[in-house]
Order: sequence, then structure tokens, then C-alpha cells
Amino acid sequence: MARLLVLAAAAVLLRPCWSFTAPPLTRRAPYAGAVAAPSPPLYVATPDAKPISADAHQVDAVQQSIDQFVATLQSSLDDGSFESFTLKGPAAPRKRRKKGGSDADADAALERQKERLRGKFKTISGRLVLLQEKKKRGRGNKKNARKAENAGGTLYLQVTIKFHLATDVAKNMKVGRSSNSERTEVGEGLRQLFSTAMGCNTAELDNGAPLSEWGAKNINGELGILAGELETSSAIYKLQLQPRHNACFKIAKRKAVPTDTQQTNDLSHLSHDRSKNHFLSPSAAFLQKLGVSNADGKPVNGMASKLRQCQKFVEIVGNLVDGAGSSSPPSGIRVIDMGCGRGYLTFSLHSYLCSKFGANNAIKVETHGIDRRPKLIEEINGIASDLGGEFSTLNFVESTIGETHGFFGDDALNEKAKTDGSLDILIALHACDTATDDALWFAIGRDADVIVTAPCCQHELRPQIDRCAADNPDHPLSEVLRHAIYRERSTEIVTDAMRAILLEIAGYSTQVFEFIGGEHTAKNVMLAATKVKTQRSGKEQKEWLEERSGKLRKLAQLYGIKRQRLAMLMGESIAPEDEDGSGNRKVQRNRSGMAPL
Repeated sequence: MARLLVLAAAAVLLRPCWSFTAPPLTRRAPYAGAVAAPSPPLYVATPDAKPISADAHQVDAVQQSIDQFVATLQSSLDDGSFESFTLKGPAAPRKRRKKGGSDADADAALERQKERLRGKFKTISGRLVLLQEKKKRGRGNKKNARKAENAGGTLYLQVTIKFHLATDVAKNMKVGRSSNSERTEVGEGLRQLFSTAMGCNTAELDNGAPLSEWGAKNINGELGILAGELETSSAIYKLQLQPRHNACFKIAKRKAVPTDTQQTNDLSHLSHDRSKNHFLSPSAAFLQKLGVSNADGKPVNGMASKLRQCQKFVEIVGNLVDGAGSSSPPSGIRVIDMGCGRGYLTFSLHSYLCSKFGANNAIKVETHGIDRRPKLIEEINGIASDLGGEFSTLNFVESTIGETHGFFGDDALNEKAKTDGSLDILIALHACDTATDDALWFAIGRDADVIVTAPCCQHELRPQIDRCAADNPDHPLSEVLRHAIYRERSTEIVTDAMRAILLEIAGYSTQVFEFIGGEHTAKNVMLAATKVKTQRSGKEQKEWLEERSGKLRKLAQLYGIKRQRLAMLMGESIAPEDEDGSGNRKVQRNRSGMAPL
């Protein structure tokens, strides 16, 4: 009976449910008592739908609790202490199987319960946002925009309504009171939500306004909101409307009142027009020297995509460096960029690493860029020299990938070189065809900690895949490989997939992902690897290597591939005929799992 009484109390909420025509809100302090209006017999959600009279005390408790919630929220908006609020509707049903029942019956019952909730309130949350006026085109545009910026925007309560199995909705309610009225858009909007949730049964509203796009409605007296929470800078309040509890609105927790009034009244963090957290300053001197941006941090005409590429690149490498490092900071960082070009990304990464690790000369960062064009090398070396400071340890060398040596230590001194606690990074972006394999082998042979490549022009495997497609008309992928464009794409995918497996065999954890959107560059797949620090036991390591090698051979066999440069450099055979009769691998490995250098 108590549950029915609480349910019935919902009908005394304000009559309007969808239009902003609610009666004026009386200005009251939080927790002021609300006088309940005379309540006629109410209809609640019962099978026989008989009218049940509600006790006036219970009716008043529900109405007073909601009135207190709205009034306290409005008061917190007035004094600037509001932080957020949340209202909760019925929870999503869970699968429950009755004794002796079947899973099919339980699933069917669950689906029926979900459908009954479709389109009804799940949660309603509110937060403050600071919105700027829309900029008008035409003359005076800059002037109007400047005025709006100086004005600081308009404060709104953004209410996000989440429904069961329906599209979410967001509404912005203007904060503040008009000079000649006690009504507020926030107060009326919240009362509208409560009234709609409770399904007011009035003739003019035709048994309640729809809750969502699905046209779902609550029956008169059905509780569409069960509980809520209001958080201010001084306290956390709880609203309780569930039928099994007495309706109430009370303080759940008091908070220490902030003493810094200036910080309390600062609304800049609420603005949607927030400045982005860049890894590189857009107005950095090196970006200006390279012609990417100007002194205001705006990209030069035609260089916006390059600036985004630089920002994204240092973000990716920075995360890889964080994941590759040990508990203690490295003693030094050494970077080599093979095929650096004009050095946009080389300068960017060097600057980022210096600002993160090299502040106050804490960790020395050395970067070497490799390219075969002498005039370009002279130009960018001049830029680094003019910049000075942190760029004094950045230099560019005229060379090729095959001729590069000595930057990460001699092959014979690998173990000794890595005992100094340094962090070695190898970059090879857009190294054509097998040049990427040479760069990967260079990094593997010198035990680099982080490897970042963006392969391109994967031509080595194309003739082998073409031959496989021509010689095997009944091949499982014949309907794919008979098209030249798909053979080209298959070549790129298989080449990089084989490289990823080979890097894992060499002791690295690998990732293959999109570097930056295809609108900026067509060669946007990045292959990244970090050295695995933990070692498996001898038996586990052997079994794991055999499993990865078997995957590599199966992939190669599927596409008719019998040679691949990185596999050849590592001594990893990929053709099935290279196995002896016992199925054992012919390649001899050292204790690290790598084939001999």
C-alpha cells in the first residue's frame, strides 16, 4: 500500500509536462516546505486500473522533496556553488532464470522487460557550460566575435538525457532570472522533466507527453525518476523517490567551503572553446624556421596538415617512450631518423624529448637525421645551428640506410652498450620498399628500445603474389587476387604483417595502426615496436618462438612468398621446403631468441 501511495503522489507535480508554461516558481530558501495542492483520486499502474486515494502526507512528501531539489539547485546556481546533478530512472533489467525455467524463457522475459523500458528515462545529468554566440558572416564579423569573446559567453545548464534503447538528447537551459519575473528557464525545465517522467494524467496533455523519439509515455503515477543527486561546492544532496523508501531530500555529505573566491567564480574552464593541449607549441621557433607556422602559432598557408602531423607524431612516440622506459629514468636518449627528409618530424621529436627529459640538462638527448641529399642536409643543419640551445645536439648526416653505422654502438658491443641505461629510438618513415627492412634490421641488431616506421612502396612481394595468383586458379583467395588493385593492397598488408611477426620473434612488442588521417598522406600506416623487458623461461620461449615462426610460414605459404628481406637478414626461413624431415628449424639461435648477426 505504501508503494502505491508514493506512486500516486507523482500526480500532484506541476501540470505542464512539455511546454514551458509552468506556474511561477516561488522564491524560497532550500528546504522550504511546500504546500500540497488538493489531490483528486489518482490512477496508478495496476492491472485493474482502479482509482486509489493517496494519503495527503505521502503526496506532500513527494512533492516537497522534488520542490526542495529544484529550489536548492536554483539557489546554488544563484550563488555560484552549483557543480552538477544526476537523476536516475529505472535500471536496465538483468537476466533472471526461475527455478525449473529454461534459458529461452529467461531470454524472452528479459527482452520483454527491455521493450517495456524502451524510450524511457535512464539517467538525466546536468553541468554548466559557457557558450559563445554564433559568429555572423559579413561585415563586422571580427568586431562581433571580439565583443562576444570579451563578454565571456553566456552560462547555460546543459542537461543530457539518456534513454533506454533510444537516442540521447541534450538541452541547454539559460542560467539566471529575468528582471521582471521570478520564473527561470532552469526551474521550469526541471519541473517539466519531473512531470513528464511521472506521466501527469490531465485531459489537455492526453495522459502525459512523450519521453523520447519512440513516443514512450509513463502511466499516470508511474515513477520515471527514482533517485537523484545534487552536488554543490559546499555539500552533496540526495533525492530519494523509490517506492520502497520514504520520499526525502537531504544532505548526504558536507564539503569544505572553498576560501579562494576568485577561483570559485572563475568560469573559464566551462567554456566549450577550450585551448587544445598541444604536445608542441604551435609558435615554437623551430616550426617558424621550417616554415610550418608563424609567430602567432597559426599554420602557414598549406602547412596545417603538416603541423597536425608533427603534433600527432610526438604524441605517438611519447607514449611509446613512456611504455618502453624502466622504473628509473634513462641516463640518456639517442634517436636516429633514417630518411629524415627536411626534418619536420625530426626537429619536432627532438624538441619534445628535450622539453620532457632534458630540462636543466637532466638527461642528454642526441638526435641524428640521415638523408642522401647534400643540399638539404646543409640547409637543415644550418637551421639547427641557428636555433642553438637544445638543438645543439641535433645534427644531420649525408648517408644512406645501408651505409649507416656507429650511432647505437658496434654490433660486437651490443650488450656492453646497453648497460649504460640509455634509451635508443629508431625512426624510419616512408623508407621505400626494402629500405624499411634494412632500417628494422639496423635497429634489431643494435637492440633499440623503440622502433617507429611508416612503410611505403612495398614492392618486394608483389611479383611473388602475382605468380601465386596466376599459377593457382583454385587458390582460396583467387577471387580476391585476380584483381590487380587487391593484389597491390594485399602486398602492403602481408609485407607489414610479416614484419610485425619478425619483430616479435626478435623480442619486441608490436603495434600496427593508422598514423594520421588519409586526407593528410596516403602512406599513413605506422608499425611501432618496443623492446620486451620481461623474459620467458627457456622452454616457454622456445615454444613461443616456434608458434610465431609457424604463423609466419603459414602466412608466407598462403600467398606463395618464398623470400622476404627482413626474414633473410634475421636468418628466419619462411618456405616450408627449408624444414628438415623432423620438422625442426634449421636456423640456429642464440640465448636471446635472435638468429646470429
